[in-house]
Amino acid sequence: MSSIGNRLSLGVCLTALLLSGQVAAAQDSAQPGAGEIEANAAGPEAGSERRLGSIVVTAQKKEEVLQSAPLAVSAFDTEALELKQIEGPQQLQFSVPSLVFAQLTGYTQLSLRGIGSDLTVTAGEPTVASFQDGVYVGQLFTQAVPSFDLERIEVLRGPQGTLYGRNSTGGTINYITRLPEYDFGSNLAVTAGNYGRLVAEGGITGALVDDRVAGRLTVKHERRDGYRHNLYDGRDYDGNDLFSAQGSLLFDLTPDLRVILRADKTRQSVSSVQQSVASLPLASGVTPQTPLGVFSLPAPVLAGIPGLLSPGDLALLGNGSIAEYYGLTAPGQAGGDPRKSLEFWNDFPPKQVFDVKGVSGTLEYDIGNATLRSITAYRESEAEIRYDGDGSSAALLNASPIFQSSKQFTQELTLSGDALSGKLDYVLGAFYFDDEAILKADLFLPAIGDQVVLAGSLTNPSATPVFDLSRPLVPNLLQLIADPVLGTMLYQSGVSPIGTLSFGADQKTKSAAIYVNGTYHLSDRLRASAGVRYTEDEKTALRQLHSNFVPAAALCETNTSKSWGEVTGTGGLDYDLSSDTLVYGKVSRGYKAGGFNPAECTATFDPEFLWSYEAGFKSVFANNQALFNAAAFYYDFSDIQFTTYVNNSSSIRNAAAATLYGVEVEYVLRPDAFEGLQLDGSGSWIHSEYDDQLLTDPTETATLNIGGNRLIRAPEWKLNFGAQYQADLDRFGELLFRGEASYTSEVFHDVFNGEAPGQAGTVQDGYWVSNARVVWRPADDRFEAQLFVDNITDEIYAHSVIASSTTASVVGQFSAPRTYGVRLSMKLGSAR
Repeated sequence: MSSIGNRLSLGVCLTALLLSGQVAAAQDSAQPGAGEIEANAAGPEAGSERRLGSIVVTAQKKEEVLQSAPLAVSAFDTEALELKQIEGPQQLQFSVPSLVFAQLTGYTQLSLRGIGSDLTVTAGEPTVASFQDGVYVGQLFTQAVPSFDLERIEVLRGPQGTLYGRNSTGGTINYITRLPEYDFGSNLAVTAGNYGRLVAEGGITGALVDDRVAGRLTVKHERRDGYRHNLYDGRDYDGNDLFSAQGSLLFDLTPDLRVILRADKTRQSVSSVQQSVASLPLASGVTPQTPLGVFSLPAPVLAGIPGLLSPGDLALLGNGSIAEYYGLTAPGQAGGDPRKSLEFWNDFPPKQVFDVKGVSGTLEYDIGNATLRSITAYRESEAEIRYDGDGSSAALLNASPIFQSSKQFTQELTLSGDALSGKLDYVLGAFYFDDEAILKADLFLPAIGDQVVLAGSLTNPSATPVFDLSRPLVPNLLQLIADPVLGTMLYQSGVSPIGTLSFGADQKTKSAAIYVNGTYHLSDRLRASAGVRYTEDEKTALRQLHSNFVPAAALCETNTSKSWGEVTGTGGLDYDLSSDTLVYGKVSRGYKAGGFNPAECTATFDPEFLWSYEAGFKSVFANNQALFNAAAFYYDFSDIQFTTYVNNSSSIRNAAAATLYGVEVEYVLRPDAFEGLQLDGSGSWIHSEYDDQLLTDPTETATLNIGGNRLIRAPEWKLNFGAQYQADLDRFGELLFRGEASYTSEVFHDVFNGEAPGQAGTVQDGYWVSNARVVWRPADDRFEAQLFVDNITDEIYAHSVIASSTTASVVGQFSAPRTYGVRLSMKLGSAR
């Protein structure tokens, strides 16, 4: 790691050197203020006569108008976020081209333009990076924790390898919270809906010291009953209970020096459910209905297998099974089609609890035609996850618990400004990331333990019958196997008749980078941009894997360390066809770090890389009545990281490569001839396919070539449509009607595209999701009432689906049903 430190030190020294030169040259220069640019949205806010696309974004770590930024970025301001009730990626996916949200057992997996990941726990780092107020959010289980009190959200599509660096091959999502204001303001909102949903949120802002110190404090609490009913215990699950608070202090120490301190804390408790989609055709005959294979079969069936049981033993069983005779794992039920029913069977109650907190300090120093910015942050995150892994009432797999924690420190320094008489805009930066993660996972497999007990106790290999009920049942796995290492458990001593698999990791990650990005004005209309970033990543992990049924050779306590160093960057041209139309083209390279699978003892997986070639067009025309943006891209994706589940274990590998290409569009129409009417939307078309590679499917009955298959969660079509009409009620205010409809075509949740034996259920057919809203605002604009219905047609679709031979099933997590309610809000003072 010494080379990382040396390069970081070099980057800081270069920054300081440049800063000293800028100070000497520009002490008396005036900095253009943000107030010189109208910060207005292209989103669906009511009553807007403002210029389309004029929201100010910081996607390139400098302030610029959305339509002037030569990259594919979607932005939403406060009004748009409140109208659509967008809190994170789960809602964003219906407003952003090519964005797909997936989640399984608390781990969020996002895809943009078909670039995503199916990795979880400490092995999983995001492919679509998330930042909150400029601070990197590195844990998958925190990416879907709702955000609120937002000034805007920016979604950057395509690899962001220069300014954002590692783990942003798919893109980047920036969440920017609202700053404190010196004028007093307060806000309060209450939402009530079906399934017992109740949300209360409020905030206050104002000056603590006139013109010097301002503060802001916001609090939110949300509670909702479960969407789904468990027929096993008669209780509802898939509920939500959230409390979140965030505060900030703004210090204007001098006209040129500003400091912002932020703190936030969120605790969320949910009970997301894994539901059974289908059973896998395993050679062992294990299914939720026959969890012990042959031992779960009734005696009349066993009688048809010659030499298995003696006539006397068959008579002892009657019509029952060997498992029933000994009182072992009972048959279970898997429930109906989870895409059609909210009822399910789970013998183990699911629960996931997430605790997230952090503090950060941002320092901004204006030195004329340059700004020095420092963002220092510390974040802690914890997840405790319990779930029924087989999605049925059979005791096949229970996770109790998976505990994961992270302590993360980040430091970023940037110097941005212009030089060469304004012809060169530049950003210089250095970034450091330090994360300590702990994982402890305990998996209980009662059925596997019973299989070992029955096979070891009743098997008589030297004579017929094969099984002999007169042999004693020995409910102790250690007494049934020759290797004394088996039975050792990671978190408790002793032995158990229940099959156990425990794994853990103590992982440390360090990353450092330096980068430079610049835009040179070749003429009044033509600009050339280029950037380069060097990143070094180093990971070390102590991995522990213990079990009382896995062969000793597969168990371990091992230390692994590995490092990677990569160069990423971008280059391009953009040209103003007119004052309202921009065209651009660029080439960029993205990189996602390699790592270790905590469920494997020694294996590592390598980084993945993406070369992107993109051309785009942005235009506002027809006298500010229409906005149309389009982008076309071609991707060369290599060393793709993905997970396979074979033989009671998961394995993370690097696939050969893939090719993707596609087109995205965004539009807004506000025709003058129909005052108050707005049409808006977006869409994407993507072609994706893996190169040739042979892989064994989870049942171990087939070896398939994935060549030509579409990438995981890369739907060919995503279409989002919106329409709204605002009616002026004169002294009674205004009434806004809005409707939205989104279409997502067929989604594949594994590399086999549903073609592996018994795994057609991993495919999600195309689906529509539609929403409607009616908003009333009185004439004084202090209050607002909104009636809403989300998912009007009650469409249930899969967030994620996996096939596992351990549970002999295909299981998945599914979307919310139709929800509706009312939201009442009030804003006073500067909050309006």
